[in-house]
Amino acid sequence: MPDLRRLLAPRSIAVVGGAPAERVVAQCLKLGFPGPIWPVHPKRPDLAGVPCVPSLAELPDVPDAVFLGVNRHATVEAIRVLAPMGAGGAVCYGSGFAEAGEADLQAELLEAAGGMPLFGPNCYGFVNTFDRVALWPDEHGMHRHDRAAAIVSQSGNVAVNLTFQQRGLRLGQMITVGNQASLGTEDAIDALLDDERITSIGLFLEAVKDAQRFADVARRALERRVPIVALQTGRSAAGAAIATSHTGSMAGRAASSDALFERCGVATVRTPAELLETLKLLDRGGPLRGPRMVSLSCSGGEASLVADRSEGTGLEFAPFDDDHRAEIEATLTELVSVSNPFDYHTFMWGDRAAMAATFTAVMRGPQDATMLVLDAPPSPDNDPSSWYVAADALADAADATGGRAVVVATMAECINEPFRERLAGRGLVPLLGLGEALVALDAAARIGAAGDPAAVVTPAPARAPAGTSVIDEATAKARLRTLGVAVPDGEVVPRSEVLDAAARVGYPVTLKALGLAHKSESGAVKVGLRDADALAAALDAMPTTGAGCLVERTVTDVIAEVLVTVRRDPPIGWLVTLGFGGVTTELWTDVVHLLAPVTADDVVTALGRLRSAPLLHGFRGRPPADVDALASLVVTLVGSVVGTHVVEVELNPVLVGREGATAVDALWIEEIA
Repeated sequence: MPDLRRLLAPRSIAVVGGAPAERVVAQCLKLGFPGPIWPVHPKRPDLAGVPCVPSLAELPDVPDAVFLGVNRHATVEAIRVLAPMGAGGAVCYGSGFAEAGEADLQAELLEAAGGMPLFGPNCYGFVNTFDRVALWPDEHGMHRHDRAAAIVSQSGNVAVNLTFQQRGLRLGQMITVGNQASLGTEDAIDALLDDERITSIGLFLEAVKDAQRFADVARRALERRVPIVALQTGRSAAGAAIATSHTGSMAGRAASSDALFERCGVATVRTPAELLETLKLLDRGGPLRGPRMVSLSCSGGEASLVADRSEGTGLEFAPFDDDHRAEIEATLTELVSVSNPFDYHTFMWGDRAAMAATFTAVMRGPQDATMLVLDAPPSPDNDPSSWYVAADALADAADATGGRAVVVATMAECINEPFRERLAGRGLVPLLGLGEALVALDAAARIGAAGDPAAVVTPAPARAPAGTSVIDEATAKARLRTLGVAVPDGEVVPRSEVLDAAARVGYPVTLKALGLAHKSESGAVKVGLRDADALAAALDAMPTTGAGCLVERTVTDVIAEVLVTVRRDPPIGWLVTLGFGGVTTELWTDVVHLLAPVTADDVVTALGRLRSAPLLHGFRGRPPADVDALASLVVTLVGSVVGTHVVEVELNPVLVGREGATAVDALWIEEIA
């Protein structure tokens, strides 16, 4: 793990190049960087008023950090000088490397760097307001704080945009990683975890470069109690193609990345606004203890909005118990009905003492956070004083109870900067936008529920296969039987011997014509044939393939059909997919994902998240399925194929009965040289 202290918190800086380098000098001066800045330019006398030296060889001392704002070939030559000199590290701003198809030039850059760490190439650099340094060739909107959040971004321009946020987030560091030729997101996170001033870390990702290393640093973050929130792009097919061309690194599939983040206790969001609001909530108080919420508003419409928008989150707006409701009702008139979300009406509007009494009674409950929905007039022409009264009443209640309280604007523009400052001064977090606020609260609750850091299991590594071959179903089932995965008894025979094989296997039987990729669509599967006459009729109607037929004993103990898939998914690992099985799997897309290795408990928990989970547990009076047998099948399959020449095994369906689970169809793909 590289030591990035000299690079990220330098005592001296060298800046090479023209206009981009001059902007770096200006930004460092603006922040008040206390150490020497040495601009390097062969012709210009100064950059932003700071005298230049004509070459790197003429620097007065070895720099801790260097910004290279020159073209790609000059970047490589500069690294050849800096690395032997013992420089602490560099930011390579120039593009035209792997992201443009020039992988050889990027390899040449790495070879020149040796052990010297560098961000990029194709990288915007970083801003560290704590130590007053900005190797950053552009404007930014960051300010100095004693403690604050940090963001690591694979996109330079998105990082610039995020620094311009006007949401009241304390942002102390922004690091961009570009192509990640040397230093990646994982290295940046690891370095931030060494800084006690960092309260939370946000990630803007296009791809996870090293899943195993990511798990290691995420585990360390859990140990340090520094929450991490990730926004990953490239989730759609079009987005993945754009991300690949932009960063020069393959964008991982969303399912694998999400499974990795879940395993590592990393919360995920979908928009920049959600990322900023979540970081703000975590920066100002850390994760929530749990998902239990109470919503306060003076409008039934707002209460309904909260109820509607919270669907799809893990937040719980449970009814008040009888004693708690009675305590709240004692502070109100008989015209107010107490429920959660709670519309406290406007009878007490402007009366701080009355509002504080009600809010205090509410906050004496078991909830993990209380939110006050409050949109204030933002214009200088308006008087927001009565809205300030409501916020102060909530702060009074939080002070009296020690509970966690936030103020939520349904529309982001309705809590302006003066109001944000007022709320922050009272210890309240202003969350801007109802949707964003609920996502932030949900993410903070999920992070708070993260388990023991020691339980974060590093995902098994997976590499892309050189070539693949599909194994026929009969051979695949023979291999599964050898591994200990239950499959139906059966035989592969020519069409002329189907009836004899059925007599040996025993009725009812399933007949399949081999050699077809999609048997159901081709009429090449008949299930539950109960006698020789039914079998003969099915055989006559079935297409002839020349590959023979598979005759199997039909599984009759069936409670549910389940999809089970294990496949390599580099660069993340081996993806395990469980879901609603059968011929309509693609229609319902009811699936959950895990990363190998997995335990039986992992599998059972994941199955419980399926929409079809009730089918496994006795739906509408049916008997429950043997979930333990299904979990055992999955664990056996995963443990047997991960790390082998197998590329993918899909069992669809696995028939789960009252007793046992049997794979009745199998797709097996393996690597070939």
